[in-house]
Amino acid sequence: MEREEIDMIRLIIDRLGSGHDDLFLKIDLMPSFSRTADSYYLFDFLEIDESEIEKQKINSDSILAFGAVKLIDYWTERIKSIEKGQVKFIPFDLWDEYIGGLRIEKTKLGYKVKLASTDKIHGYGVGKSNLDSQIEERNLAFTEDEKAEWLISEQALFDGLEWSKSELKK
Repeated sequence: MEREEIDMIRLIIDRLGSGHDDLFLKIDLMPSFSRTADSYYLFDFLEIDESEIEKQKINSDSILAFGAVKLIDYWTERIKSIEKGQVKFIPFDLWDEYIGGLRIEKTKLGYKVKLASTDKIHGYGVGKSNLDSQIEERNLAFTEDEKAEWLISEQALFDGLEWSKSELKK
């Protein structure tokens, strides 16, 4: 499947990665952007344990791709739940010192996307089931990491995520 040159947000993995610098977030909008992150806390965040991986009979070469697909599914679910005018944080960077990701706001023209992070939540202490409660309980304000801001249509956003999933499943 050849990718058309369209605006999108993609998640790519280094299939030979070791848990460090093996996830890549690419934003193919002007200005284009790429960030590298570790997958070290990915399965903890997604609340996936080894028994689920064994039950699904996922071979060791495909574990990271499986986790990345689950992360995209989580993002998709979160993004689809955003009401017009509402903002949600979509995590990507899960580090010991902080978490980072995308601040996504639904507008009438699509989604406004900014890079954001906080050092008040750490990769080792957050999961998908408690992310929102940690944000609310701590009344967190995220730091915007870059001056860049993107506006992406709903179709382009979800097309990019679906493209990523199909590439990861190869």
